[in-house]
Amino acid sequence: MISPQFDLDAQLFLTEYWQKKPLLIRQAIPNFQSPISPEELAGLAMEAEADSRIVSQRDDQWLLEIGPFTEGDFQRDDQWSLLVQRVDEWLPEVAALRGCVDFLPTWRFDDVMVSYAVDGAGVGPHFDQYDVFLLQGAGNRRWRIGAPCDASTALIDTNGLKLIDPFDVEAEFELEPGDVLYVPPRVPHWGTAIGESMTYSLGFRAPRLSDLIARLSDSAIASVQDSLLLEDWDSTRVQVRAGEMTERHKRNAFTAVVNALAHLTDDDWLPELLSETPWEPTPNDGQMSKTIILAPSQRLIWQAHDDHITAHLGGEKYEMDLTDESLLIALCSGRTCGTGDLSESTLDHLRQWWTLGLIEEPELGPSH
Repeated sequence: MISPQFDLDAQLFLTEYWQKKPLLIRQAIPNFQSPISPEELAGLAMEAEADSRIVSQRDDQWLLEIGPFTEGDFQRDDQWSLLVQRVDEWLPEVAALRGCVDFLPTWRFDDVMVSYAVDGAGVGPHFDQYDVFLLQGAGNRRWRIGAPCDASTALIDTNGLKLIDPFDVEAEFELEPGDVLYVPPRVPHWGTAIGESMTYSLGFRAPRLSDLIARLSDSAIASVQDSLLLEDWDSTRVQVRAGEMTERHKRNAFTAVVNALAHLTDDDWLPELLSETPWEPTPNDGQMSKTIILAPSQRLIWQAHDDHITAHLGGEKYEMDLTDESLLIALCSGRTCGTGDLSESTLDHLRQWWTLGLIEEPELGPSH
């Protein structure tokens, strides 16, 4: 399956808009046809393993319901929206949309959420902590944009939904199929369906700083010898009173810790963290397929060195040949790869990934 591409100047976007300000891209995918129907989305929302929810509004009250759902849950007369997370992990047709944004680091990509809304419905005025590309799939949707939020922004918690009140509109757009609205983190937005509407949300999440600090600290603790102690240096050259700790003492300890982190020789902690799988993949039985694709739930991260490539997948590190670069790029791009002309060492890695369920057989055949 050929992945579509957004029709935009990627370098200009990265320079002027990424994590800075919203951007409306008219006909980012000309003649775009929604790859799934509302009925198919509803069927997915009835699966126990799917992450789905319904947001509805009745008499100015917002309500949140968590799936899985039954057919009866969709027989309603209020204004409601169905949202299903990680649809790209269920349907190859939706996973192909990842290729629209392959000018961004693939290890930052989170998922494709698909939403369906009846006329006039939405999920209310809110902001996210991640970047999102809102691709209009079917019908039309009106989006209102507000000024960036911060810690002082007034929020109301209504039945599990954190909404902005009041919401001051700074810009308004009506999207048709194929249009895309990019919204940076903390920029409030409010979408309302015009007739029946489907939207594909391509989300990019950044790792939490607390997680980065924790993993970096773990790596530093593992590498520092237990025999190393804090040295006083100049912090004790001035006499103090009994039991007193001075600012110089605290700065000395802080500097020692920072220096230990700065001299950390193991730089695998970041790709190791980002490539970890949030849940156990399903192992593959039998012989590896002749064509493979990266499992949609996986993040493959690689870095080229002078004489080899280090790849991280499933939280583990693998050393690979420089000639494997094109293979890794193809896998990270979601493309199907053949295994016929690869070296034995590369095949050994792929067989291990296959057994662990990190790669799989494509459902719809080769894409290039």
